[in-house]
Amino acid sequence: MTKIYSPEELNSFSRETLVAVILSMQDQLARLNTNMERLIEQIASANNHRYGRSSEKLDVIAGQLELELIFNEAEALTETLYVVEPAEEDVIQVTRRKKKGKREADLKDLPVEIIPHTLPEEKLQEIFGAVGWKQLPDEVYKRVRVQPAGLHS
Repeated sequence: MTKIYSPEELNSFSRETLVAVILSMQDQLARLNTNMERLIEQIASANNHRYGRSSEKLDVIAGQLELELIFNEAEALTETLYVVEPAEEDVIQVTRRKKKGKREADLKDLPVEIIPHTLPEEKLQEIFGAVGWKQLPDEVYKRVRVQPAGLHS
């Protein structure tokens, strides 16, 4: 950063000093201009990279032989013509309902283990009082217990 001179200081300078200051300012201005041009090029390149074309496709140049017409003649000709595509047929998917009772039928041969979760009436009366509790209906859960294979003696 160069020093900023006041008008009084510039008036007090000799002719040689003023020429030296102007030359240094011209050099600094030239460096700033080249830096600014580089930044403008970098921004333009970044914008082109970000917002430019996403494919390598180029527009057709007049008078140039089109390779697509040579190699893919059938496709190139059908692109320009009106092509009627066949109508899609509606596919009806059949959804089947699950059979009721299949789980019970699958689990009927497995051993059943009943685990009761009850408290004696004395304990219930101690905690909730004589009329502070009532027996709810039993809920039944069926789980399959899986025992990993291991060495049995």
